[in-house]
Amino acid sequence: MTKAYHVSDLVKDLNLKILTDIYEDGEITTGYCCDMLSWAMSRLSGTSCWFTILNSMNVIAVASLSGCPAIVLTENVRMEEDILKKAAEERIPVLSSDRNTYDGAADLSGALLSRR
Repeated sequence: MTKAYHVSDLVKDLNLKILTDIYEDGEITTGYCCDMLSWAMSRLSGTSCWFTILNSMNVIAVASLSGCPAIVLTENVRMEEDILKKAAEERIPVLSSDRNTYDGAADLSGALLSRR
């Protein structure tokens, strides 16, 4: 039996910094890596953790429309406070990692596999 994996597990397992102070502890079943908004919008699911270097208000809109449970900004990318405020209003956690997108997603994959 697979134990559910949540945003709080992601933060702990990948040693991520939480940039939004309010969020839902949504379930994560997979990761998704993409820096093209239209492409991500058509492929993100309600259980996909999104790894990206994009840091605009449009990232929050795409995550909200797709039901994405978490955004991980890789390579120490930061978001402006007004964008983080919108993410908090939408209850979407924005997290930060110093790792690159590939390594972050690979770490998530390993964490998810260990739950099986």
